[in-house]
Amino acid sequence: MKGLITDSETGDLLIEDKTASIVESDVQVVESILLANRGEFKELPLIGAETRLQLGGEKDVMWATRAKKMIKACGVEVRKISITDNNTVTVE
Repeated sequence: MKGLITDSETGDLLIEDKTASIVESDVQVVESILLANRGEFKELPLIGAETRLQLGGEKDVMWATRAKKMIKACGVEVRKISITDNNTVTVE
């Protein structure tokens, strides 16, 4: 999927040659969904994997399946999502 992305350091639109860049945005879409809580996207209120809620508590066994479905609903194909004991999320 192509679209506008933001600069990871400043949060501003990524600008190249004085114009906004249209590039592959799959990675940024996945990151946004994983970090968002439900209700943060006004137009998609049920999207938000709430990854931060998985830290330090009981791991939800259905979290990876729900996160995968949310990402797929936003147009990005994902084969597998896993979270390790040291709180590292892996997306394939």
